[in-house]
Amino acid sequence: MSVRKGTIITLGASAAFGVLAIVLARGFINTAVNTQYEQARDNVVSKPKQAAKMKTVPVMVADMQLMPGTPLTEQTVNIVDFPAKSVPEGSYQSYEALFLDPNNPSVVLTKITQGEPILAFKLSAPGGRASLSAKLSKNMRAVSIRVNDVSGVAGFVRPNDYVDVLLTREIEPANIKRYAKQKSGGGNKSAFASEILMQDIKVLGADQVSGLISGTGSDAAKIAKTITLEVNPQQAQKLALGKSVGTLSLALRSAGTNDMLVARTLQEKDLTQSAKLTSKPKPRRSVRTVKSKPKNQTAQVVVVRDGEPRLVNVYREKPQLQKLAGGAQ
Repeated sequence: MSVRKGTIITLGASAAFGVLAIVLARGFINTAVNTQYEQARDNVVSKPKQAAKMKTVPVMVADMQLMPGTPLTEQTVNIVDFPAKSVPEGSYQSYEALFLDPNNPSVVLTKITQGEPILAFKLSAPGGRASLSAKLSKNMRAVSIRVNDVSGVAGFVRPNDYVDVLLTREIEPANIKRYAKQKSGGGNKSAFASEILMQDIKVLGADQVSGLISGTGSDAAKIAKTITLEVNPQQAQKLALGKSVGTLSLALRSAGTNDMLVARTLQEKDLTQSAKLTSKPKPRRSVRTVKSKPKNQTAQVVVVRDGEPRLVNVYREKPQLQKLAGGAQ
């Protein structure tokens, strides 16, 4: 009987300690949860107070990446709050300030990334156009050349195309140039040569239409009188000199090709040589061997008469050796 009584007492004490442990653990957990809740509530209450202390100002920013020449519209911008101390100079704070004349929007002059504040110096005046200088690459120049319907590829050269520039000029005949200067009105015939002056040159504009404003003009070819090219300083010198010594013409390049060809200067004689190379060979025929008769060889000399050089054909005689004494020649 005493054993059962001791067992019951032990079980009762164990149960009491278990209940006590549960109560203590629950109290500890509730205390920790209440503490975290109070801290979180204090943070939530303090943040609006801190935000209320920071003064903000609305600023117009780009809602997408804007490239030079892009017209500015309400769909391309957005308004966000900036700290008053961090507002950049020249920014706009409302749609009304940015779009003074909705019918004549401003044009982007320099690249503006998404989320970047829109500043006054990056825009043209309302209704204005982007400056061509903003479109030029670093250390490049814009040079215009005069073209017509033929040299300008019948108006198919458009802004942002790439072309080769050809120079056709008059040269003096080599056999006359060595002896005397050719006089105007003389009987000597001038020769012409053509060469590729430069290759893979970007077209900036045709007449007063440039590639700065996208979506302008039609797809139909329009014959231009002047073409503006983007070149480096040395190429600009070549164009200026080429316009003075000969005729410049353009050759439109295929889109996406930038290969540089090695081409030599062509003259009038090359026109007939190319025709001979492309002609079909004639069929062979049996030919008898015939002893060729001696022919008199001729040579050309330059004779100056009345101050004018002329080419004259003369016969070249074979020199005869005289016999010397003793029979030796």
